[in-house]
Amino acid sequence: MYAASWSGGKDGCLACHRAAQEGYRVEYLLNTISATHERVRFHGIPKDLVAAQAEALGVGLVQQPTTDDDYEGGFREALRSLLPKGLEGVVFGDIYTDEHLEWCRRMCADVGVEAVHPIWGMRSEDVVAESMAAGFEAVVVSGHPDYFTEAQMGARVTPEFIEWCRSVEGLDVCGEKGEYHTVVIDGPTFRRRIEITDSRPVRVNGHCFLDIRSWTIADKCEATCALPR
Repeated sequence: MYAASWSGGKDGCLACHRAAQEGYRVEYLLNTISATHERVRFHGIPKDLVAAQAEALGVGLVQQPTTDDDYEGGFREALRSLLPKGLEGVVFGDIYTDEHLEWCRRMCADVGVEAVHPIWGMRSEDVVAESMAAGFEAVVVSGHPDYFTEAQMGARVTPEFIEWCRSVEGLDVCGEKGEYHTVVIDGPTFRRRIEITDSRPVRVNGHCFLDIRSWTIADKCEATCALPR
């Protein structure tokens, strides 16, 4: 059994999808949140929205509160909580940041499980292209003020959005350096879809966020639900 290291965004979602295609049995999302704010770090997604993603995907969820002083300890604790359930490894959505790769490997080695990186080494352009081609729907939920404005929060990741990203100097189209983050609301691995019903752009400590206040989990059309699983 494998878990997916999960922030709710497009890259981790594609990595989980690829892992499943490669034969990994992904049964849990492993999500860390701020113990103070009860939101996903850097993304600002409410913890209950991540729970809604797990429900829509039809998988389990381990949600671990973490602190600035001991983030690694919290992550290890979450990993260890899954060992009795047969955890063999964790799927990560990193693409090219060596520091992230080594961190993931070290965390997994500390508890004796495998670190799996299905999209490691891919070009950012190819990651977003594959994600969109597969049918994943992602919404921008946070952005660095050097690149984004509040008005762009809530934008869909579309070919037009990616073309705009290409036009901005220094902006990675995947946001791999933290330029922006997303939440996935639907895709081929989702049994049901999430519909955001109330949200508004906000600015916190200079950064732009989409404050998502309510959502629903909706049934998909019969043809979509009939896709093989």
